[in-house]
Amino acid sequence: MEWSMRRWRPGHLLASWAAYWTGLAAVSLGPIAQTAWRVTRLPEGKGEISVGLSNSTLHFTVIEEGVRTVTATTSLGIAIAWVIGPPLALWLLWLALRSRRDDSRAAEIAEARPGQLGEGVAPAAEWAPGRGEREHVEGGRIRTPNP
Repeated sequence: MEWSMRRWRPGHLLASWAAYWTGLAAVSLGPIAQTAWRVTRLPEGKGEISVGLSNSTLHFTVIEEGVRTVTATTSLGIAIAWVIGPPLALWLLWLALRSRRDDSRAAEIAEARPGQLGEGVAPAAEWAPGRGEREHVEGGRIRTPNP
């Protein structure tokens, strides 16, 4: 079986996004999470974790027993681009590559004259009321008060 993005459905696209975000979190936050977990297990006062946002820059610092062991810094714009950019590009590629379902119907609609309805399809037979089921409505004019 051949792999093709043309055959992807929206569920495939969402699954690929989830896989991307999981991988991104594992690669970028994995080492930081391990260090943070280790510091939270130290005795009271032996470790410190600080996370902050200043001037559109994300900061993460870990201090273990007075020694700065991890320092991570990134721009907020770059972080947002890593989170949103690749899934957005994949979605745009998917939109461009997916096959159109009914091009013949689109051509038929394009050829129709304005103001003229196409043939259409009759309603389902089981939906049509029988002779005894029809209700008669008075044909008089209905007047409504003006607001």
